[in-house]
Amino acid sequence: MPGRLALLPLLLTLLSPAQAQDAPQTLKWGSLTVTVTPRPADRFDAEARAVVKNGSRTVLTVQGWNITPELQPVRPGGLPELVLTEYSGGAHCCFTTYVFTQDAGRVGNLGIIEGGNYGLRFADLNGDGTRELVLGSDTLAYYDWSFATSPALMTVLGWDGVRLADRTRAYAYVPAQEAARNLRDLIAGLGNPNAFPEDLRARLGGYYANMILAGQGTQAEGVLAAQVFTKSVPLRDWFAGHRTDLINATYAQPEGRLRAVNSATYPLKELGTP
Repeated sequence: MPGRLALLPLLLTLLSPAQAQDAPQTLKWGSLTVTVTPRPADRFDAEARAVVKNGSRTVLTVQGWNITPELQPVRPGGLPELVLTEYSGGAHCCFTTYVFTQDAGRVGNLGIIEGGNYGLRFADLNGDGTRELVLGSDTLAYYDWSFATSPALMTVLGWDGVRLADRTRAYAYVPAQEAARNLRDLIAGLGNPNAFPEDLRARLGGYYANMILAGQGTQAEGVLAAQVFTKSVPLRDWFAGHRTDLINATYAQPEGRLRAVNSATYPLKELGTP
């Protein structure tokens, strides 16, 4: 899984809170109080609960198998935003991040981000004092390879003046760096007679998809033709058969992972559920 090594610190950071603790965690968010009560450590089927209160009045609640609270400056001005990250438990899935603001004079939802297997991290990429959300998208997990070797598509969500939105092209170096790692591992694998074919396919898919996100899809095809397909006919043929699928999967995110819905309780009830 060399193409995902860059995500390991992120994954370890996000996974560590899944060790349930008995004592509630409380933090102040302006005049509001946020209390997260973990699930009982001996009850796997129980849920954690985050409650935001204004005095004795409950403003909103979020429930999930595990919930981690933090404050992050996502939009300029006012208080930092409240971020509640819910982890569903299990080996591979899933992270959901809820972002709330008080900047409009009341608590409002800025985004519900479906982080999938990899989740996200916060980073101030342009030095303006607010933070972007760097999402390791699992859009290509299990595509034509095992989970262990699946590539991550590095995307960026950020405040665009009105809402959280896809800002990946403004920080094209983020997916470009991940693409470079995939290409390096792909080239090394071509010279290794013991390399697994699915690993090579995954590195090829990760390189191409991340280069599309960086706005360099055409350049990527030229690099593949010159440096990869001249050495591997099976990879050339595989790419020819999957190019359109890879493009469609790449363009389907990251905004497909993001929505903003104001509610007093989360997760939201989907249509057709009791």
